Amino acid sequence: MKYKKTKSMICRNITVEGIVQGVGFRPFVYRIAKNHNICGYVRNTGGRVEIVAEGSQGNIKNFLNSLISDKPDVSQIYSIEQEETDIHGYTDFSIIQSSSDRTPNSILVPDIGICNNCTLELADPQNRRYSYPFISCTECGPRYTVTNTLPYDRYNTSMGEFKPCPICDKEYSSPSDRRFHAQTVCCQECGPQLKFTDSNGQLISHRDNAITDCSNAINEGKIQAIKGYGGFHLACDAFNVESVQRLRERIGRPQQPFAIMVKDIGTARELVHINDREEKLLLSSKRPAVILNIKNETCGHDLEEIAPQLHNIGVMLPYSGIQQMLFRNTSSPAYVMTSANVPGLPMVIDDDIAIRELGHIADNYLLHDIRIENRIDDSVIRSFEHDHVFIRRSRGYVPEPIELPFDVRPCVGVGAELSNTLIFASGNKAYISPHIGNTSHFETSKYHAEVFECFSKLTSIEPERWGCDLHPHFSTTIFAKDNGGDAVVPVQHHHAHLVSLMADAGLERDARMIGIALDGVGYGSDGTVWGGEVLETSYTEHIRHAHLKTHAMPGGDLCSYYPERMVLSMLQGLVDHDELLELPFELKHGQKEAEMVLGQLDKRINVIMSSSSGRVLDAAAALLGICRYRSYQGEPSMKLESIARKAKDRSLELPVNIKDNILDTGRLLLELYRHMDEYTVPELAYAYEDAFSRGVAELAIRSANRTGIDIIGLTGGVAYNEHINYRIRDVIEENGLRFVSHSRIPCGDAGISLGQAIVASLHE
Repeated sequence: MKYKKTKSMICRNITVEGIVQGVGFRPFVYRIAKNHNICGYVRNTGGRVEIVAEGSQGNIKNFLNSLISDKPDVSQIYSIEQEETDIHGYTDFSIIQSSSDRTPNSILVPDIGICNNCTLELADPQNRRYSYPFISCTECGPRYTVTNTLPYDRYNTSMGEFKPCPICDKEYSSPSDRRFHAQTVCCQECGPQLKFTDSNGQLISHRDNAITDCSNAINEGKIQAIKGYGGFHLACDAFNVESVQRLRERIGRPQQPFAIMVKDIGTARELVHINDREEKLLLSSKRPAVILNIKNETCGHDLEEIAPQLHNIGVMLPYSGIQQMLFRNTSSPAYVMTSANVPGLPMVIDDDIAIRELGHIADNYLLHDIRIENRIDDSVIRSFEHDHVFIRRSRGYVPEPIELPFDVRPCVGVGAELSNTLIFASGNKAYISPHIGNTSHFETSKYHAEVFECFSKLTSIEPERWGCDLHPHFSTTIFAKDNGGDAVVPVQHHHAHLVSLMADAGLERDARMIGIALDGVGYGSDGTVWGGEVLETSYTEHIRHAHLKTHAMPGGDLCSYYPERMVLSMLQGLVDHDELLELPFELKHGQKEAEMVLGQLDKRINVIMSSSSGRVLDAAAALLGICRYRSYQGEPSMKLESIARKAKDRSLELPVNIKDNILDTGRLLLELYRHMDEYTVPELAYAYEDAFSRGVAELAIRSANRTGIDIIGLTGGVAYNEHINYRIRDVIEENGLRFVSHSRIPCGDAGISLGQAIVASLHE
């Protein structure tokens, strides 16, 4: 194209902010510029796209309209800024060298599941990428996990180690090709390769044979360590009971539910109930694991070994070429697919470390030679009847930002001690990190620091305020104080939960809410341990209006592992001493331990006082014999919910006792105890959850009536219980009040970093 300078010609400098790198945005701009007779250039700069466009006013107007209406599906435009400048006399439109300028709120697109076009090519014997597991294009493939820094260009990714062959280079340079400027373009001749090894890392096969041998090993019931884009998974045939049991024994997870990856949506429909909303989630380019209700009839497949005593299971579809190739070569339509790490520790990403640490678990390794720059776990979403909530917001969603209802100064929230994430925020955008884990472990604390540096570099946000937990001994608190100095603002745990909810629900800067925070434990503003709270909440302040009764936790955190200890604590003084000792407990040291615990309670030796709602639900699960030892986080409460769903008669209504704005959970447990000979375990479990929910809702309604606040919100790990969540909501709405809950970030501890950041940012 060649133009003469005329009075009708104009030039615009255009800056596009959003998810516009790694999604084929520059090739898209190139094509629409050509279509509308625009000259100039497009380039990446930091985390934005810069366009210089010269043409007639009409053509530029049409170009800008197409920029918005025809953008790539996986891209997101947050803003378009434009400025009219002098004509330069460009004679064509081109994609030019990226700028390395750092710009605040820069961001990269998350990893994208394999697209339909690449899926078809992968299965086409006539295509040159037939059976090549690292197939990708501008619309799919790894992004965040392979990128070291912005701008998103091949030399800033681990794909820079693989020089494209002439054919791939031609595709990359051809505007008519869908791999035009695809930074991960590669093929069998020039790209990364697979290798298959034994448990000691000794090579067995490579390339196509690696997939075949790994598939055969799965068919034979062996456990495989499979390297993906974001880290290692442990996998086996989900329908081979012996394999699943062997995996449990080796990994030390006797009861923890495993997620499964199924071959296709048809297989998923055979195993679990799926509605249109859930199917859309499963098939989306983000490909999360969605927790769905198990069908009673699963075509002869027993899922009890995969999700013991639970009514639901995490299900996901293949999101990489490797996974699709494995399913094409195995007889099983479903694999157990679980992260290869000790619970709370970071996901394994290095080959040598994997072989050293997983050799006692895996029979074989399927490896590749792409360096993982940023590890990431699978995202997990809990599906309810009418909506869903994040349990883990990671692959497919990170580092995509969350839009805030108002602007904040540059800030960071370093997160909770357990289920940790961190958040960088500035303006009206907040960038939540992937799941980090339990930062009380040295390895996870080190990983937390690495993620901090990664997000600092990716977002170019330099925090003016640092939010951390009020607990002075958390490793995250220490990290903030060591690095943030005078800019650190400690934030009470449950206030952070509720501020996260307020932002998630889009409440305005001056909003006030009655917040219900139900979780395990959190350091309270009065120095005690909280966990069942009703707070009057704003973005800067909180007032404790009501709470669950405070009970002693004999042995402190031992109660979270042995919930029968909480039964003794909650019923002491309500049930005769000898009668308590006659309960069919399964404490580690039997009746002797029960007597010791009662002695601790009498003398208040080694006890912590807590209003924890998690411990209250755990106690019911233990008393009913549903779960007497917690082998994974949330186990007693999760199993209580699953058993409660089986209740056929739901007429039992346990009384609720509230005095001085305190719900007496001890008397609630006593009522459960008194009815144990009259009703089935499911009926008792349902009645207990129902009464608990009614009591909590009543506390919140009374607080709302006293303050005149008409919004009530629910957050915390207990909000993952569908029965409790919906029952609280129903009671609140029946009283004419507005109920809000989470939709974009986790309601558990993985979401509180957002609240910490916002409170810190607004701190004067």
